[in-house]
Parts: sequence; C-alpha cells; structure tokens
Amino acid sequence: MKKRITYEIHGQIERNCYFRIGKALVRIEFSGGSINSTGVYPACYVTDNALFQKAIESSEAFRNGEIKRGRVEIIKEPCDADVQKSEVNETSGNQHVYPEVANMQQARTVLMNSPFNCTLAQLQNKNSIKAMAQEHDVSFPNWL
Repeated sequence: MKKRITYEIHGQIERNCYFRIGKALVRIEFSGGSINSTGVYPACYVTDNALFQKAIESSEAFRNGEIKRGRVEIIKEPCDADVQKSEVNETSGNQHVYPEVANMQQARTVLMNSPFNCTLAQLQNKNSIKAMAQEHDVSFPNWL
C-alpha cells in the first residue's frame, strides 16, 4: 500500500524548497497556488515517493508548520494474482479478447495487424469487421 500525499504551503503561490536526503540536496517545487476574489489557495506538491515524504516531514519547515499535510490517498497496488487473472481473460481458449477497442477504426487496426493479417478490402464496414472478427475468434467487448 502506497500513500499519495499532498503537501501545502498556505499563503504562497509558488515556492522552491530544498530538502536533504542523505548527502544529497533535493529541490521540490510547490506550485498551483492562487490568491483571487474566491479565496486563497495554497501552493501544493503531490508525491507518492516515500523517500520524498520522509524528507519533507523531517524538515524544519514541516515541524514549524510552514508546510502542512493536505489530502492523503491510499493507492492499492495490483498483486500478482490480479495480473494473472487478467492475462487469462485476454486469451481464454482460442478466443482473443481486446477490451481496449472502443470504435470501428481500432477494431480494423487490430484485425489488419499480426496474427490476423486481414486486408483493408475485407474490412470496409461494420458488418464485415464483425464477420472477420468472428471468423478469427476475436472479441471486442467494449465495441458493438
């Protein structure tokens, strides 16, 4: 489980801060802040890098309250079982499944490439594309 943390510097639009990580000095740019008629929006920096998070949170600016934690999101990383499960769905039996295909042009491109090698003349309209897909055991679940 990773965390994506947004750090904020209130009252500033932009700011470059330097943090020490071991012997290295790392520059982190806080940006995106604004001051206008709707209110004051702090300069922000978003990271999911645990090393940068530790460097920011152990800094003097964070301890003094200049830099504050904003939003914290927990990112779920895909495990190996999920990856294997999706690979099984991609080629179940002899049928090839392409869930990323969403329109006729993408379906035509898939059928024209290897291993199907259909010609453009065979794929002139929607019905001919569906017929060639059925002939080659190809499925496009997100395109009808």
